[in-house]
Amino acid sequence: MQRPIQFRSLEELPVAARTAARALRAGVVDMFGQDLHALYLHGAVTFPSAQAADGAEGAESTEGAGNLDYHAILARPPSPARRTALATALAVHEAEMARRHPRYAAHLDGWVIGLDAARRPAPPAHLLQPELRDHAWALHRAHWLAGQCVVLHGPGPAEIVPVPTGGELRAALNFALDFAARDHSDADAVLNACRIIRSAAQDNVVQSKLGSALWALDQLPPEHGPAIRAAMASYRGHPTAPEEQALASGRAALITLAARSLGR
Repeated sequence: MQRPIQFRSLEELPVAARTAARALRAGVVDMFGQDLHALYLHGAVTFPSAQAADGAEGAESTEGAGNLDYHAILARPPSPARRTALATALAVHEAEMARRHPRYAAHLDGWVIGLDAARRPAPPAHLLQPELRDHAWALHRAHWLAGQCVVLHGPGPAEIVPVPTGGELRAALNFALDFAARDHSDADAVLNACRIIRSAAQDNVVQSKLGSALWALDQLPPEHGPAIRAAMASYRGHPTAPEEQALASGRAALITLAARSLGR
């Protein structure tokens, strides 16, 4: 008999993240009403290393001082007219979240997808921005089904999403690599390269960016250390000029190493 999934609890999050998550949920529930089938919070803030006490708001933690990532799953897609209104309302809500909760909601990374699409393995389109498609869908499902999310509303993901196959995960990692290679942010490119390398090495895609950076510092050749440490500093918001130079000069080698880890 399969054991039930143990999801992250909202109460485990740092105080500031918990407050922001509740505000996010309240706004999303109010916005979509009965059409909202499920709401999942995921990403860096849900990893154990994010659970450092929020005793000092400015205190650094290894993980979590970043965006809240979320997926809102709607029971049915909105009409074109309602879609326009919802897109405007969501933008207003996210701007208010950024103003009130800058530590965790400065740049919310949210997807609004349909329930029918969530039940299929193909990357779903964003219902409010149909030109966008969630190419990390297999990776998101893997995280959720490993318990690496907070269920803010509705049923758990095991009742909705399919288990990703190895081929789907490999395709998603390759897409992530291509995205990292063209990312305008050197720090994000380096951190995502570390996550890809670790995912391939451990045959487990359920990894955080900063956790993977710490792993990479211990496991990869030391010449990659300056770029990795600089990426971690940049992620926390305070890189020095030498660290920015280390990022710019060390990025390409880590992208190449990530490509090799995927057999490219």
